[in-house]
Amino acid sequence: MVRSSGNSLTVRLIASDLDGTLFGPDHRLSQRTIAAVRAAHAAGISVIAATGRSTISAAPRVRPAGVIATAVCSNGSLIHDVATDVTLRRFAIEPAMVDRLFATLASLDSGFACCWETDHGNGWDDAFADIAALHEDLGGQRTLDRRPIASDQTTKVMVRHPDITEVELRAHLVPLLVDPLTVSTSGVKFVEITGTGVDKSTAIAHLCQQWSIRPSEVVAFGDNHNDAAMLAWAGHGVAMGNAAQSAVDAADEVIGTNVDDAVAVWIERLLQDSTS
Repeated sequence: MVRSSGNSLTVRLIASDLDGTLFGPDHRLSQRTIAAVRAAHAAGISVIAATGRSTISAAPRVRPAGVIATAVCSNGSLIHDVATDVTLRRFAIEPAMVDRLFATLASLDSGFACCWETDHGNGWDDAFADIAALHEDLGGQRTLDRRPIASDQTTKVMVRHPDITEVELRAHLVPLLVDPLTVSTSGVKFVEITGTGVDKSTAIAHLCQQWSIRPSEVVAFGDNHNDAAMLAWAGHGVAMGNAAQSAVDAADEVIGTNVDDAVAVWIERLLQDSTS
C-alpha cells in the first residue's frame, strides 16, 4: 500500500489495460514500464492486467514484468493466474442468451459474422476467418468447429459486419438485442459482447472483495470504450492521452500517451511523492 501526500491517494491495487495503455506501440512492455511495475510491487501495490485480450495472448505478454500475477481477460469475463496459466474464474454469458444473440443477428442481417470464446475452445463463422487468421488471440487455429452449446461457458462473442464500423455497430446493435448484454469496442474491427453487467470492473471488484481492497484504493488505467466502466468504478480512473472520448469522460485524470510510457511515469511520480 502506498499513500501519496500530493494527491491524497491511498493505492493498494493498480489495474491497467494493455494495448494503448501499459503496452507501447509495439504491444509489449517497455523496460521502463517493467521497472515501474516492479517498483510498485516492491512498495506493496498489487498490479494486475485488465484487457480485452484472451488469456492466450495476454499472459505471455505480461510475464516479462515478473510481478503481474493476475490478468483480467476478455473484457472482464475471465480471471487468469499468469504464473500457472490457469483460469480461476469465468463470468460466462447465460447459454439461453447466447442462443438468442445468434438468432437475433441472423434475423437482422445476413451480413453479420461472429467469433466466440468458450471453455471448450474458440470458433468462428467463415466470414470471420480473415480476421481470425491475423488475430493474435486466435492465430487462425479454430479449436471449436461449431457454435456454442448449452454445456459451453461462452465468455465472449465478437461480431463484425462488412458495411458497419465497430463504433456504429455497437450503437446499432444495443437497442436490437433481446437481452441486456454488454457490448463494447476496443479499437478493433468488431464489437465484443460479454454477459449482462460483465465488464472489466466486474472481475476487478470480485478480486477486491477477495483481497479486502476497497474501490477507493484502486487506480485504473485505460484508453478505450471497454475501459470506461473500469475507470468510472475505480477510486481513481486515469485515461491515456491517446484515449477514446468515452474513456476520457469516465476518468478522473488524463495523462500522456503509451508512446511516452505515461503509466510508468505516473507510477514513478506516485512512489516519489509517497516518500517525499
